Amino acid sequence: MARQTKAAVTRGATVPTARKSRSNLVEHASAVHTARPHAEGFIDVDALARDLGLTKAALAQTLGFAEVTLQRVARAHAAKTQQRLREFLDIIDRVEPWTGGRMQAFGWYRGQGIPALGDQTAEALVKHDEAPLVRAYLDAFAAGGYA
Repeated sequence: MARQTKAAVTRGATVPTARKSRSNLVEHASAVHTARPHAEGFIDVDALARDLGLTKAALAQTLGFAEVTLQRVARAHAAKTQQRLREFLDIIDRVEPWTGGRMQAFGWYRGQGIPALGDQTAEALVKHDEAPLVRAYLDAFAAGGYA
């Protein structure tokens, strides 16, 4: 009986689309940390992990952090963590139209080597603080360049 009730509740719930859930990725700093407001806000790690179908530990590994980094609010809101999260999202957002969706963009990020950058993946480059190289490559590619 509990399963029927749970299924009925699930059926009646609305599921946000990828575009709607993407707006939930950033929380305003005033809601998160009122002592020092941040103009761009903090990225909601829970929403991002949910959007990609990952655990926070798996997302942390993807970004090159220790698994516990995104588990603790103080570490998740650290400047370096937030910077790398923004770089990750920027790259995913840039390739999403070319790849056909958020999950495909994530697959490209993790698995497709970039010939012009030594066949390293965007994931490997971002882990080593080389996100500007990936963004420059994507800018050149968007302008009509090739690998």
